[in-house]
Amino acid sequence: MELSNFYRVLAPRTTVIVTTVNQKGDINAAPFSFTMPVSVDPPLVAVASVPTHHTYHNIQETGEFVVNVPGEEILDQLWVTAGSFPEDVNELEKAHLTAKKSEIVKAPGIEECLAQIECKVHSDEKCGDHQLVVGEVVNVSLRKDALKDDLLDVEKMKPVLHLGGKNFVVGDHRQQVE
Repeated sequence: MELSNFYRVLAPRTTVIVTTVNQKGDINAAPFSFTMPVSVDPPLVAVASVPTHHTYHNIQETGEFVVNVPGEEILDQLWVTAGSFPEDVNELEKAHLTAKKSEIVKAPGIEECLAQIECKVHSDEKCGDHQLVVGEVVNVSLRKDALKDDLLDVEKMKPVLHLGGKNFVVGDHRQQVE
């Protein structure tokens, strides 16, 4: 295996859709699997973004973003948000997903997702070919039926995990998006 593919053995990885807005209010949405919680106190979550992407530019402009946790039922729509669209194109509209007003940040969440984690930038550091953006969690919204014994009910919610490319794991099986 080539060293540049090392991350493929750290799979499957939790897949999220990060939503942002720019200063004009244009909504952007993009899938991420380079993401993780990094602290409980204070609550921090990190996403690694390619620095040339609209998502990262919007985070730099506004200092805010939302981490949305998708389930199996929107896997195909998740993949639509991965498309290369002009800055003023709303990926949520292209994917037929619904913007959900956030409680604290300006960026919307995604109504069809299992959870929405609103964040304000805590730190931002260049890490190789990505920018590691750490967000302080300022609010969490989730579906009423998303938890079982205070944990994500994975059997019922079927979160999406990324293997690589168009390959995902949902529940106990692989699934490829078109």
